[in-house]
Amino acid sequence: MSRGRRLATYGIALLCAAFLVGLGLARSYFTAGTEARIGDNAQSALDAEKGYLHAAFRPMLRGAYGPPYSAFSRAPLSAREIDGVHRGEYDSSVLRDSVAATGFSLGAQDASPGSGQVSYVDLVSDSSSMITVTGIDATHIRCRKSGMVAEIHTPAQGDSPIKGLAYKLQDRAGTPNGFITDIEDPHWGEPYFAHHTIPLGGAAAPQTLSVLGVADPGAYCTWDLEAHFTTDDGAEHHTRLNAEPLVTEGGPGNGLGTQHLQVDLATQIRWRCEHGQRKPEECGGVFRIRP
Repeated sequence: MSRGRRLATYGIALLCAAFLVGLGLARSYFTAGTEARIGDNAQSALDAEKGYLHAAFRPMLRGAYGPPYSAFSRAPLSAREIDGVHRGEYDSSVLRDSVAATGFSLGAQDASPGSGQVSYVDLVSDSSSMITVTGIDATHIRCRKSGMVAEIHTPAQGDSPIKGLAYKLQDRAGTPNGFITDIEDPHWGEPYFAHHTIPLGGAAAPQTLSVLGVADPGAYCTWDLEAHFTTDDGAEHHTRLNAEPLVTEGGPGNGLGTQHLQVDLATQIRWRCEHGQRKPEECGGVFRIRP
């Protein structure tokens, strides 16, 4: 090969190498730019779903449950304890390591009334503009057999005083849920978000909801809450509210070895008056203290 031809070939090789290097740099530049844009979009979506809405959960304290309510225990009652409940000497405090629960039913047409525990959910938004919570769904529901064997129910006149939302955890998937529990609400027993929304952010104050998970007797369930909300630009978002699964104890079923007792309030008052455990004026002179 002549010297001139060798130089020409060498020059062409150099040009090709420079072109390939330039193409590689350009490709890296545009790929990095695309990845950056994808990352920014993902971060924006994450901010929209997570950053606008925050929730803190507080379980209702055991002593805050008032009549009507039930108490469940894994330990069975002795024959003496059962007799003491019937005599009015004992109430639900006789149960060891008990779990309190409030009941919920949609009325006579409800085929699956149940019980569960209440959580207070504090909702707050750090958005400078308004967001609107348009729905909260129960998700990832898992239920198994309850380990509770004993129940003592304390009745009262009327319904549960809990005001908030009740989620029937074992209803068929896709059916309405999140029912209004406030008996003063004209839409009691209907899905809460069919009639209400929750404004947050901007000038709106934080909100606290009472949330009741309802399990069938004999069931123990874990579940999550997922909120749906819109931002001021009309975009729709959703986010899981709880960091750890919520727990609902439905109490003992009706199988062999389970115990179900109810406190008779009149019998309880009589026993306490007869044994000097109530003030005379509280007994109205009807019940005589035994010598």
